[in-house]
Amino acid sequence: MGDESAAQFRSGLVFGLVAYLWWGLVPLYFAALAAFGVPAWEILAHRIAWSLPIMLILTMLVGGWSDIRRVLSSRNLILTLLLSSFLLALNWLIYIYATVTERVVEASLGYYMMPLVNATLAPIFLKEKLRSAQFPALALVSIGVAIPFVWKGNFTWIAVALPITFGFYGLVRKKVAVESMTGLTVETLLMLLPSLGFLFYLSAHGKNHMTPTDWSLNALIAFSGVVTVVPLLTFTLSLRRLPLLAISFLQFLSPTVQMLIAIIWLGESLTPERVAAFVCVWAAVLIFIADALWQARQKRRDSLSLSPAVVSVVTPQFGVLPSAVPHR
Repeated sequence: MGDESAAQFRSGLVFGLVAYLWWGLVPLYFAALAAFGVPAWEILAHRIAWSLPIMLILTMLVGGWSDIRRVLSSRNLILTLLLSSFLLALNWLIYIYATVTERVVEASLGYYMMPLVNATLAPIFLKEKLRSAQFPALALVSIGVAIPFVWKGNFTWIAVALPITFGFYGLVRKKVAVESMTGLTVETLLMLLPSLGFLFYLSAHGKNHMTPTDWSLNALIAFSGVVTVVPLLTFTLSLRRLPLLAISFLQFLSPTVQMLIAIIWLGESLTPERVAAFVCVWAAVLIFIADALWQARQKRRDSLSLSPAVVSVVTPQFGVLPSAVPHR
């Protein structure tokens, strides 16, 4: 690895660590808002409203207005992003609800399952084939989800709903020829009117927590825009510098931090059935990682046996910028 490549990898690693650590720490922010009595629906509406100005400023700085105009002039793109924005808002709402109802451990379990949910959706909707190692991994995830239900009759619906909603969000965004930053800006724009309408309704009934009398709470609420955009920006920067295999490892940092925060700071507990569920999911994740490493080694070995012209076609697949990025 040359000096330039090594520097690019190091900067990408720093950006990736910032993104995933930030996403892991987000429950502390939502818990702080919940301590003021701000409900999940209102947090979501404020998050959308305060994210848009920052997204528009970033778009202006990178010269992305022409791409936004292209998207807004296409009826098909608007309809597709309208669907993706609904799925994204639903995913955000479920995650916020998990935090304000003290179910962050369950949410972290869901994000551990994210790669495996994608592995399930891909064969169904994208006609991709499951590799043999992924079958036992998916079986373990199924057992992990079933354990709390069999143990206490509690269905861990948050752990299931979070990866499924974001998995479908990723599928929809995969079909749209739009950069991640442009796509999120348009999605936020499409979610703005319902959000503002809901906030005006709350204000009319005296239930909006953003008032002229409490500027500390106002600042905390407005900070939701920064909470949303900073990890997105650093994640996008890391994607352009790191192989996707490295990203695959980093993505497990976020639910790990979430779980530790839930147990250490938010007062949640790891009950026996939750421990059993995590053991199954972690075992599935280890199988998934081992299979990914083996596949990467095989591809590298195959590429070394090809001519330079063919290698240049094979190797860039690890640096492709996905059309959808994780959001919390």
